[in-house]
Amino acid sequence: MKSRVHHTDSSSIKSISSEDVSTQQHYHGNMCCSAEAKNPAFKRGRQLQQMQMIILPFIPILALIVQTSYEMIEIVSYRMEVTEIENQVTMATDLGKVVTRLQQERSDVAFYIYTNGMTLRRNLNDTFFETDLALDNMSSWPDISIRTVQPNNGEVTWLNMSEFRETLQEFRANISTEDSTVPQILRWYTTANAALLEHLTNQIKDANKSGVWRFLLSFKNLLRSIESLDISSVYGINYYGRGYLKPDSYIKYVQHDILGRDLLNGSLHFVPSLKAIYRNITLTMRSYGNITKWSKTIQKNLRREGNVADARSYYESMAYYIDELRKLQRALRSIIRYVWETFFHCRIYECACVSVFLILTNKS
Repeated sequence: MKSRVHHTDSSSIKSISSEDVSTQQHYHGNMCCSAEAKNPAFKRGRQLQQMQMIILPFIPILALIVQTSYEMIEIVSYRMEVTEIENQVTMATDLGKVVTRLQQERSDVAFYIYTNGMTLRRNLNDTFFETDLALDNMSSWPDISIRTVQPNNGEVTWLNMSEFRETLQEFRANISTEDSTVPQILRWYTTANAALLEHLTNQIKDANKSGVWRFLLSFKNLLRSIESLDISSVYGINYYGRGYLKPDSYIKYVQHDILGRDLLNGSLHFVPSLKAIYRNITLTMRSYGNITKWSKTIQKNLRREGNVADARSYYESMAYYIDELRKLQRALRSIIRYVWETFFHCRIYECACVSVFLILTNKS
């Protein structure tokens, strides 16, 4: 009896086991995420496990490659922008030298005219020679438009290098001490410089990188500040040389004097580190206090006798002051280059830190 029962139980167990196995095989064969796929005792499980062992280690490596590639693309893009801005600021050096020489030529011509033909320190021909030399050293000439200065003629003329120099020589030849030629000659210098400065500042792009745009804006403001202060000095020479400013000249003096100072303050505001350099200029320059007094005197525009000695003192002090501002401009150019390089190296360091972090994370 016991033997029969045992036989029946064994058959029942065997039947159930076969049925379960058959069911499991049917279930496992149709489901990829079944126990068979996870069990290395089965062939399919071993295959999936091998694939996991091969593929999974490459996922963090692939993530590292993608992350590093993205960082390197950003660095290359950033470096290209750095180089572009640096080239633009460097380009301002050649064109800025021409603008500087034209500014000095304008001041020398103004002193010559307003002091009735008296020259100062050097002959006008030496001044002209230095301007021509700056033009010769330019590698390329920008496309500029200069508004003609003939009465009732506001046409815009595009000038290439040869045409610009021909026009410049023509105006030099017409220089005299007669009042009728003064507005025309000085207006041409101012118009030419305005066109060059407009081209120069338009070529310097405003970068949108944090902390960099303000340096470029400061550089542009300083360029225009020097031009405005130089124009105001021309009218200042007129006042001390002739003893009075006509209404139109007086208005232009006030406009350019205020604009020049506002632009200078704005430039110092955007780059506070320049304030120390400018403060040193004001403290070491002996005639700085006189410039402030002379400016207040001109603003009153009280009639007085023309005095060549006063005109010379004013001219020399303003020329020295503007030269010091140009040194400030060169210092700002160096600051811009340093800031760009610092940001660039920080980006490289950041990329390296991310790469090391990912490598250590993968190993752990």
